Amino acid sequence: MLSAALATVATCGCGSGKPGQADVKGAFGKTGRGKGEFLYPRAIDIAADETLWVVDKTGRVQHLDREGRHVGGFSVPAIEAGKPTGLSVGPDGRIYIADTHYNRVLVYTPAGRLVRRFGRLGQEDGCFIYPTDVAFAPDGRLFVSEYGGNDRVSIYTAEGKFLSSFGTFGSERRQFSRPSAVTVDAKRGRLYVADACNHRIGVYDLWGKWLRQVGSVGRQAGQFRYPYDLALLADGRLVVCEFGNNRIQVLRPDGTSEAVFGGPGRRLGQLAYPWGVCVDTDERAYVVDAGNNRIQIWQLP
Repeated sequence: MLSAALATVATCGCGSGKPGQADVKGAFGKTGRGKGEFLYPRAIDIAADETLWVVDKTGRVQHLDREGRHVGGFSVPAIEAGKPTGLSVGPDGRIYIADTHYNRVLVYTPAGRLVRRFGRLGQEDGCFIYPTDVAFAPDGRLFVSEYGGNDRVSIYTAEGKFLSSFGTFGSERRQFSRPSAVTVDAKRGRLYVADACNHRIGVYDLWGKWLRQVGSVGRQAGQFRYPYDLALLADGRLVVCEFGNNRIQVLRPDGTSEAVFGGPGRRLGQLAYPWGVCVDTDERAYVVDAGNNRIQIWQLP
């Protein structure tokens, strides 16, 4: 664990984002196949006990404490066709893997036992083309995003039974181009969708009704380049991980930009192709710094 004194991340003060700082608390991980090491990590989430789950391009799902110490894990069944891009910890503590290139969702216990799988290749109801993420409604329903032709969000029961879907491929309202992440704001009854190749965030209710969209392509505050992941703070602010801008952006519940952190590079406080983010109860962001094979920890202001 690196010292918090090593660096700070300056906030971009342009657009609607306000100047400020996020302290870099450190980073963990390095290139490798060993415990606590990564080969291009792609997704992260945090459990109720604030331990972390991370999947990388080897198909390994590692269970780590908040300092990056390895406490367990497992591997997905196959990676020859491609690797998972999404990982979510459910309210039941189970680990939901968007097994992207095998067109399915896998559900594991924390001990690594596969207890459920659903989905198959196709465009029909209950099928997937490249699922990317799973989110959870307060009533137990699941939201699964996907791209590759379907470009939609489907709603399932907790047991994996298809209920409905919304969205088609495109750039108009209610359309998506590579929806890469979904997250739920239960208090406000919102579902946020990271519409990556449209460079925006879609806002829906919890039954898929379109409410509005936030952002456009660009580098200013309030703009995005390939938003790949989302995390929700307790006060309703949304943390957006931007793969194309190599940064993290924090949005207020009304969709305006509050702060922007990061930039391209190899030092602490800089990022190389970040794929994912999660936040803990202390408002620390754990950022998947994929191109640097590490997880960075930033204290949000």
